Amino acid sequence: MSNKLQARPGLWTSSLLYSGPGSGKTTYSVSSFWDWKNGCPVLLPDGKEAKGRLISFGREYNPALAVPDKYQMLGDMSLRFRSPSLDDMSWVNDFRSVVNGLLMKAREGDCLDALVIDGMSEFDLLYEMVHDNKFGGEDKFAKWNDLMSELLAIMQRLDPDELGCHVFVTARVMEKKQAKKSRNVTIAGDPAYVDYDYYPSLRGGFRLHFPHYFNMVLYMETKQLMVAAGDFAGKRLPAHVLHMVRTGDFYVKNVWEYPWLKAREPLELVNVGFWDVYNRLVDLTKGGTEQAELPEAADFVEEEYVEGGSTE
Repeated sequence: MSNKLQARPGLWTSSLLYSGPGSGKTTYSVSSFWDWKNGCPVLLPDGKEAKGRLISFGREYNPALAVPDKYQMLGDMSLRFRSPSLDDMSWVNDFRSVVNGLLMKAREGDCLDALVIDGMSEFDLLYEMVHDNKFGGEDKFAKWNDLMSELLAIMQRLDPDELGCHVFVTARVMEKKQAKKSRNVTIAGDPAYVDYDYYPSLRGGFRLHFPHYFNMVLYMETKQLMVAAGDFAGKRLPAHVLHMVRTGDFYVKNVWEYPWLKAREPLELVNVGFWDVYNRLVDLTKGGTEQAELPEAADFVEEEYVEGGSTE
């Protein structure tokens, strides 16, 4: 992976990466400003170091990336927001102040190049626990209403156009909620329009709104793949796979899906960094790439297999 970009983008992206543990979502996001393989900053076309910040919640932290402290601080404030006592909401207020400060700086022309918010699932769980301990549970709806309001406000602040930078958010993965019956009580599951089995993990009603705020919602997983050449040839090693287009039970959103497919770009990318993906997107806008003939409406079928082979 090169740590130098092709060009300063004209469109800021907003990416939600979700997966199980250790699949590479933080690594992918941080690669927007920190070249962790070579232990150096990503360089912009003018030779300047990319300006980035890594914000994390609770126990979300990956020391193996060796992200320097300067990327996890804003002034004198640490960007690792925690509440180990589980009874203090000050971390929420501090996070709010940090993002508001970044918005104010952006309006003055002082923008980051990338902002990474690592662990919205952890934010959710930590918020719930602290809320219960601090305010009690007499009003069973208060926690969920407060959480909904807080998450909505966060998504409004994390507007890449307002911040003038690429925005990355990571989350864990959850399974579609099924309706449950217990004696005379029925607990509703996800609505019928949820036609996928797995999606980014948030509790409460906001989980269904969450993907709307991003132009890319990408699922990551670790696969054991055979190495074809080099020191590990013939051995199976873990590979971090980024799904660029939805092809199965995991939700994927890519607003550039049509040109991506038209240019015959891979449905999955292995061990890839953000700027590798971004540079592909830049190439799509330039034209001149090989153009695939995409299926028309009449070409689609419901069956898994069609004459001549698999639909996959």
